[in-house]
Amino acid sequence: MRIAPPIYRKEAVLTYCLRLGAAIALLDAVYLPLHISGATYTYVGYGLPRVGNQAFANYIDALPTSVTHINNEEDPIPICPGMSLGYVHPSGEVHIEDSGEWAACPGQDNPSTQCIVGDVPNILDGDESDHDGPYNGVTMGCKS
Repeated sequence: MRIAPPIYRKEAVLTYCLRLGAAIALLDAVYLPLHISGATYTYVGYGLPRVGNQAFANYIDALPTSVTHINNEEDPIPICPGMSLGYVHPSGEVHIEDSGEWAACPGQDNPSTQCIVGDVPNILDGDESDHDGPYNGVTMGCKS
């Protein structure tokens, strides 16, 4: 990754993406502030899989970066890889419930049934078609 010259630097930086790209965007949200100072950082991920362990999630939570990861209904991707393997989501989950209501889920991997961990306790309870959304009326992904 190349860092832009000072004339191109901005005061606010947003990293966002869907699926595995959301994982890469989260890593960018960690990397960029280490190399570009003086900006505020915001991360928004859709259908974010778990990226790191407990120490990583705690590190993300301690950053000044605003982190939001949005999960749709019974999408199984956000519960992968499993917590039994040591993976943990950072705080900042927003879960779109079956009713269409958006629930803020405080903490890391909140077990409430209003949040993805409680709503989809294992991948067999998930519905992969929920991964594409809709997110606020927008369906993402490719049509075959």
